[in-house]
Amino acid sequence: MKPLIGVLGRLATIDSGAFNGLERVNLTNAYVNAIEKAGGVPIVIPANTNKENIKAQVSAMDGIIISGGDDVNPNIYKEEPFKELGYVNPTLDAFDIEAIKVALELDKPIFGICRGLQMLNVALGGSLYQDLKYIKGSHIKHNQETKTYLGTHSIDIKENSILKDIIKGKVLVNSYHHQSIKTLGNNLRVIAYSNDGVIEAVQKEDKKFVVAVQWHPELMVDSCEYMLNLFKAFVDACN
Repeated sequence: MKPLIGVLGRLATIDSGAFNGLERVNLTNAYVNAIEKAGGVPIVIPANTNKENIKAQVSAMDGIIISGGDDVNPNIYKEEPFKELGYVNPTLDAFDIEAIKVALELDKPIFGICRGLQMLNVALGGSLYQDLKYIKGSHIKHNQETKTYLGTHSIDIKENSILKDIIKGKVLVNSYHHQSIKTLGNNLRVIAYSNDGVIEAVQKEDKKFVVAVQWHPELMVDSCEYMLNLFKAFVDACN
């Protein structure tokens, strides 16, 4: 059977019509497309804070994807919010952290994307730069204004890493973030940087496949073989 891939859902507020003001489960269909192309069965896990339910949901999956989304609340890593901080949702933060905790306890493969990288890092005791302006020397545009499937800046992938085994050549990645990792979480290793020193990918050293990237590979799978191969490697690890 194909592996079941649980994608952590997001919340969006309906802003018009009869259900104005209500929250709905929200996720771009690009995750579904990427998982299906890589040979997995996508299952959206709705955001919630019921720990018993989260454990049951994650337990039923063969692996999970921590999807992109809103900024991470800095209160989690004991910082006050800076003025550049965007919208935060404590429900999503608590949901992600609990799902990560359960997945790690059950040794499920984890693939973090954009916010997913940041949440994995924070869940493991790390911290974030609340805005790239606080990284000395950061000058690359990390919030691109072009087609979502186009890579706009290069990354330096480290040797002897999961990512190097998958992406064997030079690659451009797309970029939609203004926060990034500051202090690394426990047992995480940096496996890719951008040329201005921003952390672009990490892996957990003591797990078979716990990998997170700062870009959005799900938006690139139809145009870049490397990004599809990244999803295939994750899905294969879930078998």
